[in-house]
Order: sequence, then C-alpha cells, then structure tokens
Amino acid sequence: PMKNRIAIVGMSFRFPGTNTEQYWPNLLGGKDLVTTVESSRWAQETYLHPGKQQPGTSYTFAAGSIGDVSMFDADFFGISPREAAQMDPQQRLLLEMSWEALESGGIRPSSLRGSKSGVFIGISSADYAYRFADDLGAIDSKVATGNTASIAANRISYVFDLKGPSMALDTACSSSLVAFHQACQSIRSGESSLAIAGGVSLHLHPYGFIAFSKASMLSRRGKCNVFDAAGDGYVRSEGGGIFVLKDYDQAMADGDHILAVVAASAINSDGKKAGLTVPSSDAQADLLRTIYADAGIGADEVDYIEAHGTGTAVGDPIETRALAEALGSHRSREHPLLIGSVKSNLGHLEAASGIAGLVKAVHCVQHRVVPGTIGVSTLNPSIPFEEWNLQVARTTTPLKAAGRLIVGVNSFGFGGANAHVVLESLVAKVTRLEAARPKVRPESTVPLVISGKTAAALRGAARGMAACLREHPETSVYDIAYSASHGRDWHRHRAVVRGNAHKPLALALEKFAESADQAHGVESGSVLETPVGVAFVYSGNGSQWEGMGRRL
Repeated sequence: PMKNRIAIVGMSFRFPGTNTEQYWPNLLGGKDLVTTVESSRWAQETYLHPGKQQPGTSYTFAAGSIGDVSMFDADFFGISPREAAQMDPQQRLLLEMSWEALESGGIRPSSLRGSKSGVFIGISSADYAYRFADDLGAIDSKVATGNTASIAANRISYVFDLKGPSMALDTACSSSLVAFHQACQSIRSGESSLAIAGGVSLHLHPYGFIAFSKASMLSRRGKCNVFDAAGDGYVRSEGGGIFVLKDYDQAMADGDHILAVVAASAINSDGKKAGLTVPSSDAQADLLRTIYADAGIGADEVDYIEAHGTGTAVGDPIETRALAEALGSHRSREHPLLIGSVKSNLGHLEAASGIAGLVKAVHCVQHRVVPGTIGVSTLNPSIPFEEWNLQVARTTTPLKAAGRLIVGVNSFGFGGANAHVVLESLVAKVTRLEAARPKVRPESTVPLVISGKTAAALRGAARGMAACLREHPETSVYDIAYSASHGRDWHRHRAVVRGNAHKPLALALEKFAESADQAHGVESGSVLETPVGVAFVYSGNGSQWEGMGRRL
C-alpha cells in the first residue's frame, strides 16, 4: 500500500568541491571536499585571529565552498541586471536549481503555470543583507525584496507562476529538512499538487564565522570528524539543493521517473532541556520511534541512517544515544544499525544540511551502497557503539542487493527543532511511460531539439547536448530526443538535428556550436512572435492554384 507515499521526481544541487556528475564518485572515493572560504568574499586576514577572545575575529575560515557565486543569467528569469545585483545570491541559486530540478524530472516549467504547486524553502543566513548594512549608501529600491527570506520562496512561485503555498522556513540547521517535511504534508493533504522543496546557505559575510567561533562551535582543525575521538566542532559549508515532489500514485500515473519514495516524514521539538542549544536525546528518540511505528517499519528493516553527525563533542553522543534507544536496541545483534554522515566529506551546510543528507540518501537507495564516512580513525570513546548496537560505515558498504531498502535522514537545529525523513526504494519497476515506449527500428532517425533564450545560449545548449550524447552512450537516442522534446521548455532560439547514433549527432551539434551560421545538418531559427491559427501547405509536385485547399 502506497498511501501517503511521496515520490521524488526531480533533483538539483550545488555542493562544495563537486558537481552533479562527480558527486557520487567523490563520495565513493572518500574525498575530503572542505577547503577555505572563497578568497573574493572578504579580506580574511582582517577577521582571522587564533585567539577566541579577540573581538571581531574568527579563529578559522576553513569551509566547504562552491566558489564564485557572482555570475547569474538574470535575463533568463526576466530579471534586470540592476535588480539581480541587489538580490541575495541565495535567491539566484534557488531559481537556477528550481529550473534544473524540474528539467531533471522531465517536467516543463511552463506546464506548471497556474497550478497548485507549492514552494517550501529552508533558509537562515542573511549575509548579503549584512553587506548592505555595512554600506547603507548602496541600498536601492530592490534591496528589500532581494534580501528578505520569504521572497526566496515567493520569487520562485512568482517566476514559475505557481499558485500553491509559498514559504521560507528557518529552524536553523534543520531548516531544509523541515521544509521538505512541510512540502510532503502539503501534498498529503491535497493542498499542493506538486512541491518544490529545498534549502540554501552561502557564506557572504564574516558574521557567521565570528559568531560561531565565539561560541566555540567551529573546528579549529577544519574537519567534521564525525563519530571520532578528535571531533572538536564543525566546519561551515555552503551550497543547496532542490527536490521536486509529487504524490506517489500521481507520479506513477504521469509516467514520471521516480528517484526514491518518501515513506514517512516527521518533526518535533526538544522543549525545555539542559540548555537552549543542547540537543535532547529523549526528544530525538521519541521522533524516531513515532515515525517508524507510524510507517509500519520495524527497527530491523532499517538499512541505513544518514545521521545529522556534525562532529561536535556534545551533538554526536546525544544523537547516537537517540538512534540506539529508538532503533539500535530493538535490532538483532548480528545486524547493528548502520550510520554515517556526509558532513565528513562536505562539511556542515547549516540551513541546507538536511538537503545534503537527502541527496546522499537518494544515491544510497539508487545504488544500494553506502559510501564510507571519512576521517574516523578512533571512534569517539563517549559513544559505546557496540553496546548501543550501532556501526559506523567507515568504508564503502553494500546494502542488500534486492528487495525494499529503507534509509532514514536525521537533522536537528540548535534551538531544538528536529526532523526525520524515511526514504525507500521504488517498489514498481516499470512506469507507464516506459511501458508505452514504441519499438524504434535501428535505422529510423529521430528529431533532437535544442533551444535557448539567446543565440549564444542556443550554441551553449548545443555544446551541452553534445556532451550528454558523448557521456551517455548507454542511453538510447530516442529517450534523449523524447526528453528534449517533452521534458523541457522550448525557448525563442531553436535548432533541430535528425539522427539515430550518439557520435554523429554530437559532432553535428559541436560544429553548430562553433559556427551556427553554417548548417552542419542542423536546422535553426527563431520563434514567430505571435503565430495564430492553422497553416495548410500544399507542396506537391505540380501547379498550385487558389482555392485548391477548399476543393480538397
């Protein structure tokens, strides 16, 4: 029974030191993707000092960085350059990822206009606004909308013309997983027909580093040593991600490519505890017990938990105790609960960290393997792993080869807001769309369509499509052409090339990208502004005359 199940049908992300293609190989390879804050953000030597008591300084700028965030194709989203400059780059990144996530799911953004699609965004940092506070003279008419958290969600609804709920949520480090849960709830209740859910966090001002180093939360060693004796705090990292969600039955009926299924999601709060920022193992354990009981999933059925796992001396033992009480202690001794954390590779994305955990979990479900949590040389002596029936995935660990996989994602904010999402592998193997695929004869050619909002963008699209054809020879040309025609919006400048083999098509598109004025077998042009009605063309071999169409 798939009642209340939610399908993840699209995904896009930006993580430190990696990209969509390299992300999974980087995790399997145990890569440490943490570096330092990108040099152009601020003059680091001004704010760096090893003494915690030194006013206005941080003792570290170790960070997971996504590099230059100044570039943005404002025209693509109908935004003026002047407005774009006043917009928090977090808003710009969210627009890009939302478009990419829809396209990755084969959903034309224009098809959602006027729909009950909801937008739920986890966002906490106001760094760009602090920059304007440092220079009040730079404030212009668009700063208010450009730097308000609510607009980060509302602008997505505005640009895509979505009529469902639209909200930004801040629960500190659990923000994006809480947003994801609210998106699932909105779909379950029928309030939203589709949801765009995710989060973002960027380092655009030294404020956060200074505040968290004064609170001794950041690692002096510049590592998230999760579950390790050396754990001395976390590393601030940046990035974000967007998921496209639908009701499971609807996604199956629509023939969507389903990445993973959300079996359950839940949130709660610690309430009164030892201190405002100290996590509560009791509240976390309650949340875990409730979510798995409600989903009808036994403790022994859980294949892996992607833990919040920040590498802090306080947080790790409390979280693992909760996992032990709710799950580990109820499992057989032969199968301890497998846990790990992507923060060991990427650092802690704070408001977007739940999305980082979810992206890893989706990959784990799809590939049926868990990448090792890196940097664990001596297990934290404050955590009795064996007694609690827990096992850290320290190397690449295969999950069961067949049957339903269950992977949980844990997240909590430093004010006590806890969230948990349970993913499961897809039960149905074939979607309606795959079953309906026609039998294509090897010699038949298909039209491959590309488009761009400008002539330069069209050439860029040609390059991108050529790269896709070369990098994915295992994917049929028919499927690529189908997705290009039906899963993407066509922009003003368009081109089409016919073929049935990857390399010749790629070569033609590459030549077109170099010199679009020559054909290379590629037909190109721009859209008629206001085509109206139907045109009948009689191009037969013979004389044509007025009234011919009427007579026919």
